[in-house]
Amino acid sequence: MPCSCCAGESLDIFGEKSARRALRRYLRKGLGGADAELIAAWATERGLDGATVVEVGGGIGQIQAELVRRGAERGTVVEVVDGYAGPARELADALGIADRSAFALADLLETPEAVAPADVVVLRRVVCCSPDGPALLEAAASRTLRTLLVSYPRDRAAVRFVVRLQNAALALVRKRFRVFVHSPEELRRAAWRHGLELTRSDRGAVWETVEFDVAAS
Repeated sequence: MPCSCCAGESLDIFGEKSARRALRRYLRKGLGGADAELIAAWATERGLDGATVVEVGGGIGQIQAELVRRGAERGTVVEVVDGYAGPARELADALGIADRSAFALADLLETPEAVAPADVVVLRRVVCCSPDGPALLEAAASRTLRTLLVSYPRDRAAVRFVVRLQNAALALVRKRFRVFVHSPEELRRAAWRHGLELTRSDRGAVWETVEFDVAAS
């Protein structure tokens, strides 16, 4: 799923075909990946009654859809690739949440004010799509009223090696899209600058999923 600051690069990887594949996979298997499961588990633990959700770079919006199904009042997928719009709406229709799920074409990094603040903001495997990952996270933090959920590749030698291989393969086939491994300290500082504090971190072999909450005043 592309981030909000690399639309040109994303278009040569992501589009309606990849969106259709994601839709078929979700309808067949549901959520996939350890970080997605952790986000769903978080929703069960914390409760979502009446909450609003924004999923940035969410593609067809599986995460916001799951959170709406689990009690959120409404959700919005924010994307820069319009090829996801149709499949995202089809997903909402299939789940019976079309009246509570929206798709917005907007660039969060360039115009964060175009995205309405939400109780829960989700960046699932998105900051790694951007060379400006910390800035993207900071823009998302500026729209967060309660909780920011983020997943990103762990900054470790094995992960960086695999990412270098992946980027080399992309260059070989003349794709502009690249993957980035960001410093977790820089990402956390971006959240802290907007009054969010780290409250949870779950680490897998490749991905780390973290939760930031608005600091108590």
